[in-house]
Amino acid sequence: MENPQESLLNDFEQPSYTFVGFWPRFGALFLDGILLTVFNLVTDWMMPEKNNLALIVLFGSVPLFYHLILEYRYGATVGKMALGIRIVSYELMPPTFQHIFLRNLIYLAIQAGGIAIEIQTMYGNSESQLDMMSNPMDLFSTPAVVMALVLAASVFVIYLIEMIFLLTDEKYRSLHDRIGKTYVVKKRF
Repeated sequence: MENPQESLLNDFEQPSYTFVGFWPRFGALFLDGILLTVFNLVTDWMMPEKNNLALIVLFGSVPLFYHLILEYRYGATVGKMALGIRIVSYELMPPTFQHIFLRNLIYLAIQAGGIAIEIQTMYGNSESQLDMMSNPMDLFSTPAVVMALVLAASVFVIYLIEMIFLLTDEKYRSLHDRIGKTYVVKKRF
């Protein structure tokens, strides 16, 4: 028979969690989106040179590092912190860098694609905007536009798969949670 004092200690040592579903996760994503949009608007306004490759890569990488650093260091982004939710490993322990890196791998690829499109737009051999206005359909033959359309279609499919996983899993794991072997939880007190 277990000692009642020992049982009480175990309750304090092992916090109880609830798995977080769609709406709180969407709320956190929305708050993070507002924060990153403000950052992008401010940096775009302050950026002295719009076609500087180093600045494009630097500022294009901020959302990526935002997630990697905050999720690794605190187990949550600012949006998740505001809603009291966090990321944990399958063992309900703080995630390792490997968990966070794998969890964000899909978004790393999307971000890299976005940066590549930005670079192609700035440095690609495209005709002037006036030449394109004579036949608007020619716009769809430029490499940057084709890359952007492929990326947009890929992002749509990825988010659709993410939603299906999230809404059909009893622990609300989306695809990126499964890749990183993580849960999104709220601590019960």
